[in-house]
Amino acid sequence: TFSRNVVTVKLANQIGVKPLIKYVRRFGITSPLVPNLSLALGSSEVTLSELASAYTAFANGGRRAEPRFITRVTDSQGNLIDDAAPRVTTAITPETAYMVTSVLQNVIERGTGQRAKDLGRPAAGKTGTTNDLNDAWFVGYTPQLLTGVWVGFDEKRSLGPKETGGRVAAPIWTQFMIRALENEP
Repeated sequence: TFSRNVVTVKLANQIGVKPLIKYVRRFGITSPLVPNLSLALGSSEVTLSELASAYTAFANGGRRAEPRFITRVTDSQGNLIDDAAPRVTTAITPETAYMVTSVLQNVIERGTGQRAKDLGRPAAGKTGTTNDLNDAWFVGYTPQLLTGVWVGFDEKRSLGPKETGGRVAAPIWTQFMIRALENEP
């Protein structure tokens, strides 16, 4: 909820770094991961696509959906040529997904992602900020849609003082979700 990372590092130490890396691979993380306890703090770089894909397991009751960039192909008359159904795998139990979603709802309700409360509907999400404030992100979801937002520069440089995921990425996520969900119940 408040990004207090001591507990995360202690948990990673109990689990062990190698089993932790094996575990996160189940969520679709394919980027190289630093095999030390700083991994629990997010010291390894992953893509926003990997991160969003990983969060689908929480949003979908334990089932992770691989990202799709083309969802269907039609001809010039609108006839369906191909419909690309998502590839779905089980990453965690539904009970674990429920518990994680509960924690991620707290992030928005009273934690680092409070700026996402402006969405005005049930949501869960997590903020993130890299060392030296070089990158900031927010991944969040409602029952209808999961979206990730990354803010940063092409080359490594700081976004500036206090430019965290909760401060710069969560508001972008919120404005996008308000528009994307405006016709959803």
